[in-house]
Amino acid sequence: MRVLIVGAGNAGCAHAAVFAARGHEVVLWKSSLSMHDESFEVVLARQGIEWIDGPGHRTEPQFQPLKQVTRDLDAALAFDPQIVFVAVQSTQQPALAARIAPRLHAGQLLITSPGYMGSCYFRKHLRDPGVLLAEGESLPFDARIVAPGRVQVLWENTRNALAFLPRSRGEEGLALARQLTPRFVATRSNVVESAMHNPNLIVHTVGTLLSASRIEHSGGEFWMYREGFTPGTLRLLDKLDAEKMAILAACGAKPEPCLESFKFRNEEDLSIPAIEVLRKYAREGGPKGPLDLSTRYISEDVPMGLGLMVSLGERLGIATPMARALIEVASGLLGRDFAAESRTLDDLGFAGLDAAAFVAMVNA
Repeated sequence: MRVLIVGAGNAGCAHAAVFAARGHEVVLWKSSLSMHDESFEVVLARQGIEWIDGPGHRTEPQFQPLKQVTRDLDAALAFDPQIVFVAVQSTQQPALAARIAPRLHAGQLLITSPGYMGSCYFRKHLRDPGVLLAEGESLPFDARIVAPGRVQVLWENTRNALAFLPRSRGEEGLALARQLTPRFVATRSNVVESAMHNPNLIVHTVGTLLSASRIEHSGGEFWMYREGFTPGTLRLLDKLDAEKMAILAACGAKPEPCLESFKFRNEEDLSIPAIEVLRKYAREGGPKGPLDLSTRYISEDVPMGLGLMVSLGERLGIATPMARALIEVASGLLGRDFAAESRTLDDLGFAGLDAAAFVAMVNA
């Protein structure tokens, strides 16, 4: 496949290296100057990435050349990618959609992962209705840049579910996505289901906000997946998860608990209790951190995830007191108004629709 990776951070570099190593033609485009510039300059000069295959237990870095590494969008699109894989923080999706979507054409598939319904931003800017859009809930690979030009792949998901716009072309979209990686194995009912099954919505926000003092005291020696999910934290997580599941049910989607969807992504043996899968991930692949409260676990997942959840609840007539409370806690901890920064259904193109019209539109 001809694949354009949008974004050259932890996720972009890891997916570019792995997809290229598996035989795909990969172009890596860095879309901004906001983060990871020192590392990207090394990748740009080499036209490739050093990577360590943690899931494959290869500890020595291997250099993987790419078809092209660039900051030039014209050059990135010139080789006519079959798949555009957007691997940037969801806070950047509105600006990227305006730049990329008008230039796509029928037959191409654009994947936003994880999306928080970000695929709807791209739909707003499409000029060709033949473009397929996919909404992911978790990236296929978890990774971290460990040195300039070098990324370590920590974990590969067992399964990755997608939702598609339009929903009616889901089988076509899944067949195309599976040519990129066979780990794409199932489709969600609609983009709301995919967005609400983003594990970061529940796990990152609860695990970080309830560990705020530990994070600041640890001086960088905090492991959220190992330390953060105590019995009390898990009880609170269940309260937030119940709000999410009520939203899913109201949208005609499957109201699956967060840890069950976590198990679906990460475990071959689905008979294992979901909490044990979380513990296994903590032992074997869960990354260190967050290192401080400036983490994207708050600055992205609170306004883009919890904020979207509140907006969905308002539209559907579902109370979300736990989501609202966590937004207020995050705002107090960081001195920001995350409620004002939150993603809303109006932003995504659903202004003026009542609950019934909105549900019908996302299920079309």
